[in-house]
Amino acid sequence: MKIIKGKTYIKDYKKKIVYKHLGKEIERITNIEDLILDSQNLKSMLLNPLSTVYGIEHKKGNLKEIYTAKVNEKIRLYIKPIGDYPYNTVEITELEFLKIDNKHYGEG
Repeated sequence: MKIIKGKTYIKDYKKKIVYKHLGKEIERITNIEDLILDSQNLKSMLLNPLSTVYGIEHKKGNLKEIYTAKVNEKIRLYIKPIGDYPYNTVEITELEFLKIDNKHYGEG
């Protein structure tokens, strides 16, 4: 699979992770990236047991097109599959990192 890093994600990564010297979170994001890159498509990624370890889940309601991954207890990484909703998980081979959210869960 391929990963596209959006401008908001790049800004959030520097501001909320790198500048605060969050080493464990940097390692976790790198591991999530490795999981995605090693998967053939979205379905194989979701079936991988590591997706449960990293808390990758499909959002509901207004954010139904988004998946999130747990960076730590308070920080979530927003991931959007490139394609049309509803997704055919076998055909999805590109994901976009949208942003890093710590507002809803408090400071990480």
